[in-house]
Amino acid sequence: MSYQHYRSGFYFKIISLSLALQLFRLMAVAVIPGDGPTPMTNTVYRENIHTVEFFRKGWEFSQPVLDLGTDQQLILKFDELSGETTNFYYTISHCDAAWNASRLLPSEYMEGFTDNPINDYAPSVNTTVKYTNYQLNLPNEQVKFLISGNYLLSVFDEANRATPVLTRRFYVLEPLTDIRGEVKKSTFEGYKGRDQEIDFTIDYSHMNILDPHTEVNVLLMQNSRADNCLTRLKPMFVRDNQLIYDLSRENIFPGGNEFRNFDSKDLRINGLGVINTEFADQVYHVTLRPDQIRRTTDYLTENDMNGRFLVKNNRANDPDLESDYIQVHFSLEMAEPLSGGRIYIFGGLSDWQCLPVNEMKWNYELKRYEGALSVKQGFYDYQYVYVSNGDNRIDNTLLEGSHVETENDYQIFVYYHSFSSRYDKLVGFRTINSVKR
Repeated sequence: MSYQHYRSGFYFKIISLSLALQLFRLMAVAVIPGDGPTPMTNTVYRENIHTVEFFRKGWEFSQPVLDLGTDQQLILKFDELSGETTNFYYTISHCDAAWNASRLLPSEYMEGFTDNPINDYAPSVNTTVKYTNYQLNLPNEQVKFLISGNYLLSVFDEANRATPVLTRRFYVLEPLTDIRGEVKKSTFEGYKGRDQEIDFTIDYSHMNILDPHTEVNVLLMQNSRADNCLTRLKPMFVRDNQLIYDLSRENIFPGGNEFRNFDSKDLRINGLGVINTEFADQVYHVTLRPDQIRRTTDYLTENDMNGRFLVKNNRANDPDLESDYIQVHFSLEMAEPLSGGRIYIFGGLSDWQCLPVNEMKWNYELKRYEGALSVKQGFYDYQYVYVSNGDNRIDNTLLEGSHVETENDYQIFVYYHSFSSRYDKLVGFRTINSVKR
């Protein structure tokens, strides 16, 4: 059966809520993460929630950015591996540029109900690991956005409204500025050779900005990573309604290296990076070729997805429902274990985080670090990163190396907060590439 048939037929349940029930929930106060001083983040709070995807409809690799007042939509996808169906609900919160909850009322930033069900779900088909796939489109008939800025989507289990099962950041853009930029080799002494400098210009001819140094806040992100983004960048020059960020130190990122990758789209053959595939203990085990440290190796051009992944099953019509969950085994060879820190498998497959589930362990007999992750069939990028004990900074250069030639995406976000405004507007967004112009 096709995906559409499952979602519209016998296997697809639709939760009908009366207006009275909606009004009752509207009066309830949901506990939203980030209500205090802790910034809101992309987090999965339940172990059986996997493969969270959030992108603009039409392009799986896009940032979750919507243009205000258009018919664009975002798509949220995730799987629950409990083997049962759960009634999930979602709420939406507006945030400031630093991802703290804004002081606006819901009626000031959105139109519709503050608490809505996720009605689009269906069970997996012909998979060894059973799961339920959930999907949500935003905006929709229940929710429309009134202003620009940062937003947080929180998904809750109906049985437990105190803690969300997952949260995702997204952006609503009011395109009032034009951004032009380029990535080049760092010109600052001490950073030359391996770092990339991002220079850009913001044209605000269509805005009345009185003091750009205090009213404009710029955030710079590499490959969608939130952990090492640069914030509150200030222009070097202001002239002719243009903010010029031709900086030499504040706008620098290590170039890093191209991502490693593996192909698990067809479990009947060993895809790219795979040396063995076998079925044991009711699950497919995919073993990758042993990896080597690349810190001292020369740069090699490789095609990658800048850390992202693509869910895909070559022998199925619907990748969302027919792709199986597999156990992928990683290994990184080295002469001896590193002291003073930990090594993690990192990228979109780890939700860009370093957690116990993606930490690698040292194998004394084989002299290598090993780790395993449960992922959905598809094509995946990954890297090995190092985190020092007592330090949350993620270092993707110690094991992978760093090169100025590396192809990277850089996202530029421009926020505007006038003296009379009560929130941070998102007035500019642009992705520039270090290689493609």
